Amino acid sequence: MFKIKLSSKLALCTLSAFLIASVAFLAIHKVGELWIEDKFSDPAFVERQQDLEIQNLQEHIDNSKVSALDYHFISGWVEGRELTTLCLYYGSHLIYDSTISYRAGNLSSGRLTSPLPWQKTYPLRFYDAEVTAVVSTFARHRYVDRVNLLCLTIFFVTFLLTMLYYVRRKVVYIHHLADEIKNIESGNLNFPITVKGNDELSSLAQDVNKMRHSLLGQIIRFQKARKDRDQFAVHMSHDLRTPVTSLIGYLDIVNQKRCPNKEIREQYLYKAEEKAIQLKTLSENMFNHFLTSMDEFKSEDVFCDSSIIDLFIDDGLVLLESHLFQCSVSRDEGELTFFSIRKASLQRIFDNIFSNLLKYADPAFVIEVSCHKLEDRMEISFGNHIRQEKTGAVSSAGIGLKSVDELIRRNGGCLRIDKRDDLFQCTLWIPEIPNALLR
Repeated sequence: MFKIKLSSKLALCTLSAFLIASVAFLAIHKVGELWIEDKFSDPAFVERQQDLEIQNLQEHIDNSKVSALDYHFISGWVEGRELTTLCLYYGSHLIYDSTISYRAGNLSSGRLTSPLPWQKTYPLRFYDAEVTAVVSTFARHRYVDRVNLLCLTIFFVTFLLTMLYYVRRKVVYIHHLADEIKNIESGNLNFPITVKGNDELSSLAQDVNKMRHSLLGQIIRFQKARKDRDQFAVHMSHDLRTPVTSLIGYLDIVNQKRCPNKEIREQYLYKAEEKAIQLKTLSENMFNHFLTSMDEFKSEDVFCDSSIIDLFIDDGLVLLESHLFQCSVSRDEGELTFFSIRKASLQRIFDNIFSNLLKYADPAFVIEVSCHKLEDRMEISFGNHIRQEKTGAVSSAGIGLKSVDELIRRNGGCLRIDKRDDLFQCTLWIPEIPNALLR
């Protein structure tokens, strides 16, 4: 599959984020322009803006109580309103124009002029006179500036959110990979690594997954080889015992001088020699077998099979019966199956369970043990009656079962405890290693 570098993806994401933010900017800007055009095409709206300017100026004058000739004060207000222009008339004299510089004088020193017919005039009261004001507001430019500021804000926010979304997805995936790798580190090789995307991270996940499959396959092959070795040893022991028994019998007959004649004695000696040669051949075969496979058995035991589970159950049953407990066992007989749990962990699990049975089970009742193979896991169940003492039920801190629950969960299984009245049942589920990994 074609791989894209993370740096290339980041560049594409940056470009995509810029394009998305630009589209948002242009869309909002266009909507703002249409809104401004609609508002300022309405004379009533423009007139309201002028009314607001005059109201603001009148409040400013009332609060400061200034003279109509205080042009510095009036100029300061105009500058504060930015794009607003103001003309003041006293009678037929223009006493102030914000576009022209004036010196303070008397009210009749202005130019002879009057407002234009289409200009709306407003009365403006100073503490020493009342004048006529004509204001021109450029509020349209203010709204344009605000729309531009809003569009720029939306542009940068959209750009940052798009980039953060991409980066967050990658960071979440990295954390997820880290958790899965820690799971493998703890020995749980039965859980696959999540592969997402087509960049260096997905390539890393695929490599780790391949390593997990390879390691799991090696472990399973080792377990099968070890099982084959054990079975070979059992068969070889049987094959060795048969000629040894015959050899001892022939030699015993010759040694006890129970042969009727020399010919029969030689015949027994010849047969004894044949059995000795057979023993030599068998021992050489056994030596060659173990010599060639010696390196396969140097690794530490990791996973259990169904025979080891049966062995642990049998050991526990012997322990219970030696303490006069009665046990009823139900189990399946089938082909060898491998499970994703450590032998040491399984040994601790059964030790805790059988220890609990010794402490808290009532010997007057039968302990029921069942071990059955389900579709993809092994189900092992222990049922018993809780021992009752004169002072009441035997108390338990539950530490053993907590340890069992922690061990079984750490190895991918689960534990269920059912307790009703004086009945107690503990059920384990151990996951099976998929057949695909055994090939």
